[in-house]
Amino acid sequence: MIANLAWKNIWRNKVRSGVILGAIGVGLFAGFYSSAFMSGWVAGTVSSDVDTYLSHAQMHDTAFLANGDVSAFFMQAQAAEKIEQSGLPVSVSFRLKLSGMLASANNAIGVSAKGVAVEEEKAVSAIWRQIPDTLGAFLPNEARMPVVISRKIAEKLKVKLKSKLIFTFQDATGEMQSVAFRVCGIYKTTNGAFDEGNIFVRRDDIFAYTGLPDGAVHEAGVKVADMETCRLVVPQLKALFPELDVQGWGEINPMLAVSMEMMEIFAIIINVIFLFALSFGIINTMLMAVLERTRELGMLGAIGMSKGKIFRMIMLETVFLTLLGSLAGMAAGVAAIAPVMESGIDLSFMMEDMFEDFGFGSVIYPVLSVEMFVEILALVIIAGIISAIYPARKALKLNPLDAIRK
Repeated sequence: MIANLAWKNIWRNKVRSGVILGAIGVGLFAGFYSSAFMSGWVAGTVSSDVDTYLSHAQMHDTAFLANGDVSAFFMQAQAAEKIEQSGLPVSVSFRLKLSGMLASANNAIGVSAKGVAVEEEKAVSAIWRQIPDTLGAFLPNEARMPVVISRKIAEKLKVKLKSKLIFTFQDATGEMQSVAFRVCGIYKTTNGAFDEGNIFVRRDDIFAYTGLPDGAVHEAGVKVADMETCRLVVPQLKALFPELDVQGWGEINPMLAVSMEMMEIFAIIINVIFLFALSFGIINTMLMAVLERTRELGMLGAIGMSKGKIFRMIMLETVFLTLLGSLAGMAAGVAAIAPVMESGIDLSFMMEDMFEDFGFGSVIYPVLSVEMFVEILALVIIAGIISAIYPARKALKLNPLDAIRK
């Protein structure tokens, strides 16, 4: 009965209720859309970086991470055998990683060359998908001494497909080696910093120049099905390879991991701010409703309605009003977000490639999640209850006899 009465009271003044419902709806729409946008921005960045260079996990010799020592290696065959016997659901790309200078006839820059096995790398990294059809292919079998470079590197060295490049590096014995390659593909990712310093060559092509024993590698990139599987697999890999330095993507790039966690907190804070601002409007509306119904509330008290029931009625009116406006706002948010979840929102017109220079993609794919709905609904209910306390207490202070005389 109290809930039914509270619901009817909301619509007694349709204009006033409509205004506050509209304000709540617009506020929640903005907060909901912002949350989905920011979550998509960070999630897209994490997914892109995992697909391009982080992998879900990486394994190195401990000395290699400390100083990039070329002679700090581990044996591919032994590592592959352990992983196969463990039965872990992973894809692995074993790589050589060599730092040196890449030179053309026009310029020279410092780069990190990744020596990879093509099929292994395709199972772990999406770099091969970042090469447009007009800009070559990812280390094709028929090519002789191919190298894949980024668009940024191509611009700096002033080269194009089939241009000759010389890669100079120090081998495991301390000798300088210079190897000639020809550009077979030019890629572009959403991480400008990665693009500026990384090239890809075939592992077999460069291995003979490294001075390493047969089967030696510097790095293993590990890919799993999803982030949830990653949380389970990384500890198992650490236990399986105690002699190696095994790191999950969040340990490799802690700033990115912190950004992902902080963005969830920021989304909640933004919604709290919106609801806090709206609470003043809700309090004002409900206070006006209470003051306008002084005689009515006094009459209800005089005929025997307890103060507890009057308190609950005012509380329910406020909660109903807040929930209704919030659901309308979230529904509008879903309607606005759903069409761009697949196509994305292109922000390149604002800052061109500047987003990518900081490691963020310029196309944002908003993300909706059940957790987001639950968090916002919980905040809405809390805001509604808090907003109702003052008007409800005001109603309780009314003296039934005095109220009836007015």
